[in-house]
Amino acid sequence: MSNDGKALRQYAELIRAGHRVDINYEQFATQTAEDLKLLLEVTNQAGGPIANTLDRLAKVVNVRDQAQNELALAIAGPKASSRLVISLPALVFIGAGIAGIPIFRVLFQPSIIWLSLGLGLGMFWLGYRWTGRILKHAEPSKDDPGIQLEAMGVAVQAGLPIASAAELVPGFQVAELQDLADGSGVAMSQLIADRADSKRLDQFNADRLKIQKASVAVLWPLGLTVLPAFVLIAIVPVGAALIQTH
Repeated sequence: MSNDGKALRQYAELIRAGHRVDINYEQFATQTAEDLKLLLEVTNQAGGPIANTLDRLAKVVNVRDQAQNELALAIAGPKASSRLVISLPALVFIGAGIAGIPIFRVLFQPSIIWLSLGLGLGMFWLGYRWTGRILKHAEPSKDDPGIQLEAMGVAVQAGLPIASAAELVPGFQVAELQDLADGSGVAMSQLIADRADSKRLDQFNADRLKIQKASVAVLWPLGLTVLPAFVLIAIVPVGAALIQTH
């Protein structure tokens, strides 16, 4: 269970025990604090049970944090691969210096090596930008697509009809729940919660698919630009330095 989830559970238990609590929003992550403010505002306006709202949000936060951790771990793979390949020229220069190869003497002498370096740096820059664009596009979404539905569920559980509940949730489109219009009360709120969970799962799967595609797509800039740039920047100068030492 995440720290935010634990704190929300503790607040819920204190309220059920009859204690008056002042919630410290600063102890939560930014997204959790914003969601909590929205849900508590709707709960107070609709007259619903605060403890139930906190319990539900704790569950949502735990699932959301687990999904975000899984996605962060998934995208760490292509990021690490790209960083390793991009750092190869520096590693070669360091290794050449340790081995006693006069690599820097070659670099400071005007020759065709400068042309190799210039072309290599241009390809390296292109590959770096290309790789960064792919990885940026693969970053998981930080928004919660189900938080408005959660707020609707809070209001409906408090006894409000859908139309009245929607007035308490900024920007919510009632048309999204037209197919649930025959429901009511607790059963209706559960249907809304299920819809919110479904939207989160859809987003998680979409983010995971983006990362999987990026893991393959990132091979193109690495193979077409960064690796050739590595040869031009590192291998060619090292080879020239070796030739001069014999």
